[in-house]
Amino acid sequence: MLLSANDLIEKSKDQRNRKRFKEALVSALAAIEKDPDNPNAWWQMSISSLDIADKKNAIFALRKTVELAPQADIAWSYLGEILLEDGNHYEAREALQEALDWNEYNEKALQGMAQIYVKEDDKEQDDEEISVLDRIEIISHFDVMQLNRLGILHYRNGRYHESIKYWSRDIASASDPSRRYNLGLAYIQPKISQKADAIDMWHMTLNQWSGHEPTKNMLSKTLPRLLELSKKVRREVDTVLPREQWYENYLNPFELINPPDYLDFDDFDIKRLQKLKKALLQEIELENGVVAWMQCIIIDKSRAIGLCDELNNDVKRRFHWMVYQNKPLLKFLTKGCHEHFLVNAECSILKTIEYLECEENGFCEWLGNLFAPQFDKLLNKTIQAENLIILECLLNGRRWIPASHIDQCFLNTRRTIDRIIQPLREANERADDHKPSVREIERILNCGSLLRILNLLPTFFEDFQRTAIDSIRGIAVSSFNSHNDIDLSRQIIELAKQFRFPSADLNRAIQEDIEQIEKLIAQERANELKLIMGGKRVEITKEGIRFGDDRFISVADIAIARWGILITSINYVQEYDFILTAGANDGRRIVFNWKASNAIEEQEKYFQNMIIAFVEYLLPDLIDRTVNRIVSGLTLTIGPCRLTKHGIQYETTGWVFTNFHFVSWRHIQISIKNGDMIVHDINYPKKSTSFSLRDTDNAPLLKTLVNIMKGRNE
Repeated sequence: MLLSANDLIEKSKDQRNRKRFKEALVSALAAIEKDPDNPNAWWQMSISSLDIADKKNAIFALRKTVELAPQADIAWSYLGEILLEDGNHYEAREALQEALDWNEYNEKALQGMAQIYVKEDDKEQDDEEISVLDRIEIISHFDVMQLNRLGILHYRNGRYHESIKYWSRDIASASDPSRRYNLGLAYIQPKISQKADAIDMWHMTLNQWSGHEPTKNMLSKTLPRLLELSKKVRREVDTVLPREQWYENYLNPFELINPPDYLDFDDFDIKRLQKLKKALLQEIELENGVVAWMQCIIIDKSRAIGLCDELNNDVKRRFHWMVYQNKPLLKFLTKGCHEHFLVNAECSILKTIEYLECEENGFCEWLGNLFAPQFDKLLNKTIQAENLIILECLLNGRRWIPASHIDQCFLNTRRTIDRIIQPLREANERADDHKPSVREIERILNCGSLLRILNLLPTFFEDFQRTAIDSIRGIAVSSFNSHNDIDLSRQIIELAKQFRFPSADLNRAIQEDIEQIEKLIAQERANELKLIMGGKRVEITKEGIRFGDDRFISVADIAIARWGILITSINYVQEYDFILTAGANDGRRIVFNWKASNAIEEQEKYFQNMIIAFVEYLLPDLIDRTVNRIVSGLTLTIGPCRLTKHGIQYETTGWVFTNFHFVSWRHIQISIKNGDMIVHDINYPKKSTSFSLRDTDNAPLLKTLVNIMKGRNE
């Protein structure tokens, strides 16, 4: 009886299962001869060829398999793996990617692509490589190299928290110094700023690999400043917590039973523990709860019994012993002492760190439940006391907690920061209606040491740091938009330069704001006039008008403005007489006046620039003040015209007598002809008056005033 192709395929499978690989290949070839377009037959040929180390025929059969069944991701992954082994990098990559296109969790393809990414080491592919490694983690387990690789990828992309997460995993089994050394590099980055943790990692690196030069170099660069800081902190009080808050979160049972110093952990059998417990309870009864060796604290007998009973549990007894042996940690957990967070030239806490790194024992989780609330309390109290030197050390690291406890370290502290930042928010909210001042904002930033505290806080407070920047930005924008004071806007945004946050993104936002304000200032001051005339300084700026070093009229004092050109002809040569005048009510005047008969085009441009600067920087304020005076009921005079709240009055000449003619604002028409300004009554065109635009104080204002008053009276 002749076998079909499918029968031969099944026969080949059975022979492979029985490790009769050559016979399996023969059956696969027979199936192909029966049915050359059967992808399963080619697949059996490929894997049987691999079983006998015939890569050449395996590659041929795999190519045929994927040609007939393009969706066969397993065949693609095998093909990619073999091509990669043979050094055919380009085709291997294509095959592996094809496998992943059909099945993104094909483990063989993922592992192959991970190898390719490592060989190429192209930073632009980091996100794709991380995606591949993340999928490997879901379906399998990382090897040590892949853990290290993920840490490297995140580190070089500035995601230091992620790099720490991967480099820290199973760190106790690290077989070379690179991971601990790299951990230190991540901890010391400004965005993380856990300098004490970095020092600890490097001490541990040298403890195992004493000759590692990069670690020695980093310690020599980093340690001196931290030692100096620790020296300064040790001159402060031991703890900022008041005595009534000691032992609130934790009381160590070994400290409570007060064992002799010579005892080791294994010496605490049931009999000895019972004896020490009995002595403790007698002390409590005799002294009404006062325990002399615990700095005379009062402890309830039932609490003491409960704590002593924890020593009967083997696991908890070990945990309490680890804390008891580490005196800085013990004093932090019980009294809030900050010595735990300070560094020394030699590391004496390596044993505790090693025990923490052993994930199976559960010590880190247990300790975190005690550590996090005590740290939050101490941090909050330090900020309230504005003790910045202790605050810096508290934030330098040694937060011995699992990642899940991070938020608990800052719960109450965040409320405090929210409270002290509130005045800055409020200043931003009222900036549109109330013009701010630089001194006011500086006072807010210095009150409660807000600025310095924000600069020390880690990225867990980035939302508050961003609020501070947004508030400063908002105040600067209001100074410009609502109060038209670009210089105040710049001065306020300059205050943001004092922020030095760990987040590079926030610092970049500050710089971008400053650059944007500078652009606006450059645009606003683009038409300022600054030059030398007759050896004297001439300036027309937003601040006012200046001639020389001693003659200056501020924009707020200017009450008179006029300008113009008089052209005369002498012996067929035209002479231009330029004049621009500004004056104050107190009699001060600045007059720019010169004549020219050649280079007229250049002189006209020169004069035009003066007028542009005057109109842009000085005239708007003068017009606003003039309008306000008219609206308030005052009568002003420009040439022959008397300006009132309701209109303009001027003299007109009749056949015999001179009469006063009144024109309401809506019926006034202004025109300029041959250097004269003409004021018309649109209803009675012949009733008009005229005057020299060049020689009449404030004549240049009149046309604008008419337009404004028309708008107000419509």
